[in-house]
Amino acid sequence: MGCGATKSNTPKVQGKIPTGVDSQILQIFDYEAKRTEEIKGDKEFIKKVLAAQKKAYASGDKSDLEKFKNDEKERKIISNAIALETLWKKFDIDGNEKIDHEELLELLKVYLQTAVYWLKKTIVEQAVNRLRAELAESGSNMTDSQRDHVITVLNKHATNVLQEWSDSKGSPETVGKMFQTMDENNDGVIEKKEFLKHFMDSLENDVCCSSKSRVIAKNVAKASKREITWIFKSNAV
Repeated sequence: MGCGATKSNTPKVQGKIPTGVDSQILQIFDYEAKRTEEIKGDKEFIKKVLAAQKKAYASGDKSDLEKFKNDEKERKIISNAIALETLWKKFDIDGNEKIDHEELLELLKVYLQTAVYWLKKTIVEQAVNRLRAELAESGSNMTDSQRDHVITVLNKHATNVLQEWSDSKGSPETVGKMFQTMDENNDGVIEKKEFLKHFMDSLENDVCCSSKSRVIAKNVAKASKREITWIFKSNAV
């Protein structure tokens, strides 16, 4: 479902957002994170998907599984319609009703900058809440000083991990892959109907899939583990 598939406990951004971060892309992340949580709580839906996967594996009949995928694709288009319309108008820079490689690269860069901002906030908040819950189970509490030090450590490593990911994706090569996903008629530009229909798929397939966002969160936790352990063992904080 894209980067927004990572669970978010982060409240919607109030007031001014940082320069380079796009409010419509933030909205897409919020929608997709909400959808992820809805699916996790829908046992009947999960049961049907697992049955479709089992059927596809056992008999090779992927019809039920493809229906679930197509329904989810349509849901994304409908849920994010306003955001996608706004993004189209904003990044069709020359107003010719088409998006070319340069315009898509500009959109990709803004998307990645927004993803870094959103994922960083989400990953740090999740980690702090998880650590607080673990301490509570053992009968301990996190002091304000410890929390501040933990957040500093997590922010540092989240910045490094996310910047590395962003740098690897913000390239003409990624734009080329996105074009392959969206340019149905192979005319070298993205028409509006192609953009609205395939942009969400392109993000999932070519930029940041759900599993990748979870890997990013795990990498941040792994990189931060030693320093966070020291915070709770040391008398310095």
